[in-house]
Parts: sequence; structure tokens; C-alpha cells
Amino acid sequence: MRYLLRTVLPLLATAALLLAACEETKDTDEYADWQARNEAFIDSIARVANANADGRWAKFLSFKLNDKDIDGKATTWENDRYVYCHIESNGSGTQSPLFTDSVLVNYRGRLIPTTEHPYGYVFDQSYQGEINPATNVPGKFCTGGVVEGFSTALMHMHDGDIWHIYIPYDLGYGTTKKSDIPAYSTLIFELNLVSHTPVGTVVVR
Repeated sequence: MRYLLRTVLPLLATAALLLAACEETKDTDEYADWQARNEAFIDSIARVANANADGRWAKFLSFKLNDKDIDGKATTWENDRYVYCHIESNGSGTQSPLFTDSVLVNYRGRLIPTTEHPYGYVFDQSYQGEINPATNVPGKFCTGGVVEGFSTALMHMHDGDIWHIYIPYDLGYGTTKKSDIPAYSTLIFELNLVSHTPVGTVVVR
């Protein structure tokens, strides 16, 4: 987990400085120019992921899309079709969840860095402090029961994996405000897939 903090938090802090520099004057509205700032953030993450300097980045096309046919989905720019993932550690699992499987996950969701929240406002989390699979109590839900980008990442993970994922707003809540998540929000998750269970499996306790 220390590697996660050394690698990802400086990246978020740098992104915050870059986004702040884009504003001609300091705006008291934390979410001013939110769409443009989120698109710029994902573009910066895409450049880092595509360069893959540390060999631990991956990007995955949304499970609803493919390279030749976007099924009528209107996308505004190329980078909104992918989920970008930094692989912090690999688990011992060998299979990935299917869309209909149940999953147990430890997660923390953030927005992009702002002046008030330099590491991103935390809008949801299943644990406090750092991810610790041995002590955290994971959340349970269906792989396909979450936003498109989250489902896409889960379907590429293996049990025990810890990833940091970046979801463009088109694969999140899009142009709609969701609770305290503004419209056009990139979603950033620290995510640990604890386990998954195929639909219809009877769990014996």
C-alpha cells in the first residue's frame, strides 16, 4: 500500500496543480468548468497509461463497446471509451468475474483533485484508512450492478488484486448529478477484489 501512496498520490497532486493552472483566476466555486477539467484530467491519465513507464498500467475498452462498432453510443472524445487502471498488486486468483457474478470488494471512490480536496473528495468507501484485505469488511454487489466503467474493470480483475482505476464520466454517471457527485465527474477508485461467486452458486457456511 505504501507503493500506492508513493505512486498515485503525487500523480493526483500534480494533476491538481495542472488543473488549477488552467484557470485564469482562482474561482471560489470548487466545481467551476467541471466538464473541461474532468476531460483534461482523463486525458492526462491516458497519456501516463499509454506511456506505461512502470509497466503496471492497463486500459480496457468499455464492455459495452468494441473497437469497430460503438453500438450507437455517442462519445465526445477518444479517451472516454476506456477505463484506465494502475495495478498496485496481483492476487492469487486466476479467473475474472462475469457480468452476472456477485463480488466482494473493498473500495474507496474519489473525485478529481481540487483546491479544497487535493487528493479528491471521497464520495463513498467501504473501509477507513488503508486497504487491508485481512481486516476490511468488503461490500457485496453484482458485477453488472454498478456503473459501466466499474463493471468493466471488475471483469478484468482476479481475486486478491488491488487496482487504482480512473473512469471517465461517460462510463460513470455521465451528465447527471448523482447525490454529491456532480455531473461530468471522473470517478477514481482504490479497488480490491476480494472474491467473486458465479450466479446460482450455493454458498455453504
